[in-house]
Amino acid sequence: MKTKNIYAAFIVLSFFLSLSLVSAATYKQWTPIELRHPIRIDGAPSSSILANITIRNPDNLVISSGEMTFNSSTLDYNYTLVSGRTGDIGTYNYDITASGNGLNKTESFSFEVTPSGDTGVLGFYFLMIILSYGVLALGIYKQDIPVTVLGTFALYFVGIYILFYGLDVHKNFLTNGFSFITLGVAFYVSIKMAHELIID
Repeated sequence: MKTKNIYAAFIVLSFFLSLSLVSAATYKQWTPIELRHPIRIDGAPSSSILANITIRNPDNLVISSGEMTFNSSTLDYNYTLVSGRTGDIGTYNYDITASGNGLNKTESFSFEVTPSGDTGVLGFYFLMIILSYGVLALGIYKQDIPVTVLGTFALYFVGIYILFYGLDVHKNFLTNGFSFITLGVAFYVSIKMAHELIID
């Protein structure tokens, strides 16, 4: 029976901890961002178009501007925002002005920057936290040391992940405090379980 509990808890945790957290137009904080846009004249690409980009951070301050380069292999216009300019968390807005060959047009776009590169996954985080604490509580309630230790491993993972990446788009003293509490609980229970194994 104990072995079945361990396998069931491990499978549930593995499933939820391995879910993909990919979101469109969302990038990780402090990493370079390559912006690619197809610019067409009558549906056809052209390398003779002059495309300029202006990027503003979440405080609406211009952090980068310049000419986009034409990529002959993808037929897109590219611009790379260096990692030193992506430190603010939030929505970045940018305008692209294209002119040449009878084209004169400006369009606006945006992208998100978050600590982990994910957004809109707050429910996943809460589910991961509840499951980790739930497995720990189940192990303590059943007095099953292997399940309890599995719960502490999950709490270590959750605590370290939140410490580095925050919760969804939030990373502040509150999320750091929660991660320290989670790591503290995991450490205390791990030591207690190791002590019980030794004296038994």
